[in-house]
Amino acid sequence: MEKGKFIIDFKNRQHRVAVISVAIAVLLIVLAVLLFKVFNKSYNNYEGNSPSNIINNGLIAYEDGHLYYTRFDAGSKIFRLDIESGKEKLVYAANAKYLNVLEGYIYYIDGSNGNIKRITVSGTDELLLKDSICSNLYVTKDWIYYIDNKENNSIYRMSMHDYIPEKLAEESATSVSVHDGFLYFINYMDNNGIYRLDLETLEVSPVLKQHTIFYTVKDNLIYYTNTNDESYIYSMNLDGSGNKRLEGVKGWFLASSPDDPDFLYFMSPTGILKKVNLASLNQMTVSNDECAYINIVEDYIVYLNRDDNHHYLLNKTSGKSTILR
Repeated sequence: MEKGKFIIDFKNRQHRVAVISVAIAVLLIVLAVLLFKVFNKSYNNYEGNSPSNIINNGLIAYEDGHLYYTRFDAGSKIFRLDIESGKEKLVYAANAKYLNVLEGYIYYIDGSNGNIKRITVSGTDELLLKDSICSNLYVTKDWIYYIDNKENNSIYRMSMHDYIPEKLAEESATSVSVHDGFLYFINYMDNNGIYRLDLETLEVSPVLKQHTIFYTVKDNLIYYTNTNDESYIYSMNLDGSGNKRLEGVKGWFLASSPDDPDFLYFMSPTGILKKVNLASLNQMTVSNDECAYINIVEDYIVYLNRDDNHHYLLNKTSGKSTILR
């Protein structure tokens, strides 16, 4: 016997209830997916940028599948690049330096006046956090660290809860790097040696009492350029002990990334961008451009090309680079 086809009869109450129930279920599923996409963003939940990037001027930051950077044309503007789609979008007109992106907000130093500001990642609700001439902005979920250049380059921090400034050290600093309860900095008043500040006791102590400018903290070691030894790159423990030369490796503008644990990036004596495997000391060329201020985020590198004075965005995977202008 042939089975009869089921036909919806809207005059039948049971049919109407079934159709309405299915329609409501579909709408709820669609709404749930949309709400998941809106509210389940992969926000950075600890720091707005890496200390290594901040030492190198904080040219680029990352959050939720987007790169944030300043393009230095038409008065300088903050842009956002969707990594998956490749689409770029203007966020805000600002000469932004030392970019940090944390939990949906962009923190930066306004290059036109040195003020510390905050906006949303969509470019709204600008908030002035510090009216001074500041540099080396580093943002965490609890604290905002910076150098106040109007206050003899002293080291400050502000709580993320009330933005009240607190002086941490009188020493004249030129860079900061926070790692495991200590803040490391270059002491301008002591031959540009490396010092550290205990963030609990606020005690300041020397780590390396010799001239250097370029350093980065990586895997519980400090890597630095030894200007007293032909600019060889050295490593040492966090307390300054165990100094060791990386044989055959010379360079400046040291950079590191937790996403690339085996390598240290640097500008070689010939000016090109290189990386060295820290286990084998094997060196590889990353770019033949004469580079400076190396920033690393995800699969991307941003650097200043000193040949044409433009900033470049380099995809480490494809090797393709574009000018940020």
